Amino acid sequence: MKIGFFYPPYYPLGTGASVHGYHLVKGLKKRGHQILSCLGDGNPDCINFDRTKTEAIKMARQADVLYIRINTFSFLKQSTLLKLVRPFSLPVVWEVNAPTEELHANYPPGVGRDRIVRAENLKRKSLAKFVSAGIGVSETLKTYICDFLGIKKAYSIPNGSDPDHFSTDRTVLTPLIHIENKFKIIWTGNANPWQGIELIIETAKRMEQTHPDIIFIVITQDSKWTFPVLKNLLVLRGISYTDIPSYIAASDACLCLYNEYNWLKYGFYGSSLKLFDYMASKKPVIASDMGQISTVINDGINGLLVNNDINSIINKILELKTDHQKREHLGKNAREDILRYYNWDRVAEQTEAVLLDVCAH
Repeated sequence: MKIGFFYPPYYPLGTGASVHGYHLVKGLKKRGHQILSCLGDGNPDCINFDRTKTEAIKMARQADVLYIRINTFSFLKQSTLLKLVRPFSLPVVWEVNAPTEELHANYPPGVGRDRIVRAENLKRKSLAKFVSAGIGVSETLKTYICDFLGIKKAYSIPNGSDPDHFSTDRTVLTPLIHIENKFKIIWTGNANPWQGIELIIETAKRMEQTHPDIIFIVITQDSKWTFPVLKNLLVLRGISYTDIPSYIAASDACLCLYNEYNWLKYGFYGSSLKLFDYMASKKPVIASDMGQISTVINDGINGLLVNNDINSIINKILELKTDHQKREHLGKNAREDILRYYNWDRVAEQTEAVLLDVCAH
């Protein structure tokens, strides 16, 4: 199968946002498919076309199916119109990672923001008429694809992790080796409004004086968030995704906290990459009890769930700190779940099944 691939920058692998596309291309190629790309990144796993309209049309004429990740304010969703090159023989599959309403978290309330959201939604709905199937990274997004976008063939394919990259024997030295006699709790990601970063800061503030032997380590990319100066809070920036496994390996526990989304009736829709990377690293995770997270984490078996109450988070941290055997038990079960199901090979297999199905009809 020849797959025309349209995706935000994912090669070379640099940040968390590029991980899905990077591994999907590798997984589909490993399964014997050809990936056609006109993104201009020169990925050696792809058959590359120039990044021009003429070359995109040429690529569409050769492809068996188009695979497009749609993003707000991205030209990629416009690639759906390449279907018109072969309207009866070129199926289109969308990968949807967020609704347009996610803009509510990044723009101040007002007429301008609401106008942008309405305009983007109209674009999505109009282009969705040309789409054969939609893949959401969670059940919530599957519902959104079907009910809101009107794409009847909708699938939920959760994200995963690379258990080889996030292995349990990452011995590369990091600055964390200089932090001795501390219980190290790590959080990674972009400090966006819905990421629950304020929960972590508030927890650190509460524990600064009472538990000085516990330190919170935040690894984030460029962020406008202003972090307070606390004795038990270490903020690290500019660490590449390829180096993060070594930092997680040096930690004792991990946090995966999110705020409830209040801008979409469907609720929390994420498929947290950090959650799966923590689990692959064989680390115990304290995670928000919401959405897909609450289906991945079986409380007390492969992680711990909290309701975002600060006291509850603190209690779970202390529980892990004092019970080494429990940390080992949770981490072991978490990694086994990654090896069994929540990995990129499974994502490629399920995605392949969708692509083969639309090509057969």
